[in-house]
Parts: sequence; structure tokens; C-alpha cells
Amino acid sequence: MSEPKYKKVDKLIHGEVKEIHLIGESEKKDNEMYYFVFWHNHIDKPFFTVVGHKDLFECFKIDQEEFDKKYKSLSELEK
Repeated sequence: MSEPKYKKVDKLIHGEVKEIHLIGESEKKDNEMYYFVFWHNHIDKPFFTVVGHKDLFECFKIDQEEFDKKYKSLSELEK
């Protein structure tokens, strides 16, 4: 069996992240930027998660290039 590409991102969610569809700005708390993430798990069930900047990269195991592809700023989303 192959290793999951992503860690579990929420203690209530079972399975691995199959695909991230969108990352956007949420809010800033305690001097850390938070993001919302729309994603599907390994059985194509959609999920929405809000995570801090550090956790986004650690939990979803993404790099800056993938973040840049999936990230949409607030102004882009308002269009």
C-alpha cells in the first residue's frame, strides 16, 4: 500500500486528502494568517477546513508552488 500524500487534517475526518480545490484567506488570529481550504478526501467526499499558515503546509503537506496554484485572494474571489 502506498503512503498517503497528505496527513489527516482534522481529528473528525477519516482518510487522506485526494485533492485541494481552493485555498483562500480567512482571518488573522494571534498574528497568524488563517486560510480556508476546500478539498476532497480519498472517496471524493468534499470538506472545508480552516487552518493556520503553518498547519496548512504541515497538515496538507503542500509546498509553496502548490499553494500558489490553489490560493485565491479575497479580491479574486469577489469577482
